[in-house]
Amino acid sequence: MRKWLMIVWLPLCVMLSCKNSDRIPGDILQPERMGKVLFALNMAEEFVSLYVAKDSARNKEQELEKEYQKVFLLYQVTKDEFEKSYEFYKKHPDIFKVMLDTLDARGQRRRIDLYQPAD
Repeated sequence: MRKWLMIVWLPLCVMLSCKNSDRIPGDILQPERMGKVLFALNMAEEFVSLYVAKDSARNKEQELEKEYQKVFLLYQVTKDEFEKSYEFYKKHPDIFKVMLDTLDARGQRRRIDLYQPAD
């Protein structure tokens, strides 16, 4: 009987004690949504650095913050939610790397589409 308990309980305890590191908590933006927000924030940064920063009458930091707020509104995310999610993904580089690789591929496809000669 004791041997049977060891055979059943030991694997069960091991399985229960192992936590799933790939599981994303409910209060964290899921990878697909987080990727979309990151992509849009990156586009906002590019817009400000390429167009807004050339206007010396404008404050680059203020303009960048305005663009960030537009992205957060568009994706219905608060700055705090985004920052909390960003910190989570930084602590889970395996998940973050996949998300960033997906963003890179998306950017490459978009670049190809933009610079492809028209027929």
